[in-house]
Amino acid sequence: MFRVTTVVLICLWSISLARGQEAEISPSAPEFFTDLGVLEKWDKGAFDLGWVHPDVAEYARRYDSVMIDQPEIFLSPDSKYKGAKADDIKSLSDAARATVVERIEAGGWAAVDEPGPNVLYIRWALVDMELRKKKRGLLSYTPVGLVAHAGAQAAIQDVWKKVRVDDVGLNIEWIDSTSGDLLSAGHARRGADDGKKTKIVSWEELYALFATIGEQTRCHLDTVRALDAEADADLALVAEMADCDAIVVEPETD
Repeated sequence: MFRVTTVVLICLWSISLARGQEAEISPSAPEFFTDLGVLEKWDKGAFDLGWVHPDVAEYARRYDSVMIDQPEIFLSPDSKYKGAKADDIKSLSDAARATVVERIEAGGWAAVDEPGPNVLYIRWALVDMELRKKKRGLLSYTPVGLVAHAGAQAAIQDVWKKVRVDDVGLNIEWIDSTSGDLLSAGHARRGADDGKKTKIVSWEELYALFATIGEQTRCHLDTVRALDAEADADLALVAEMADCDAIVVEPETD
């Protein structure tokens, strides 16, 4: 029974990936990753590349809190506009983090700011961002201090009025916050080069991707908690309800 439960827990955290399969997609900002060599082609859910630690089940049982870092921002050297204001970048970073925190806390899990033996750590980055500046009149000027007092979602809507995002990638790692052990990693891309004929990346698309991260993480934690609470849990039911890596939050459309 222990062996079967461990296998199920591993499946709850990630799809099965064929070892030794060479990734066909090369992620941007490869220096971000703790170990780029572990990434493999990911054919399920929101990510294009992924990896999971073989002992992730043993780690998963420890956590009751998540530490979500602000995402790092990497502008593409090919970006047609490289003049993003510091406040704009911070607004994007804050809104991204707030989206994931909201989804984690909605499941009753704590979002914390300090590492600990019971804390899962998410570090991530928006990479290879290609921007174009939109034409703005003086009336679109943002007064100093306004963004600081606005909600994260309202602030990011203002950013999207200033610039157009043609292409962006997302790199992410789930890490044990105490040992620093890498538990999982992934890469996704949105925009002109993602093969989905998307020419402009909307805030709604990015929001959906950030929300997907939160929902998948919460699903894994919920499932582990359910298994721990009920020793005789029906394994077929658990597998059906916890295909967490297949979760994709779709962008809202008007």
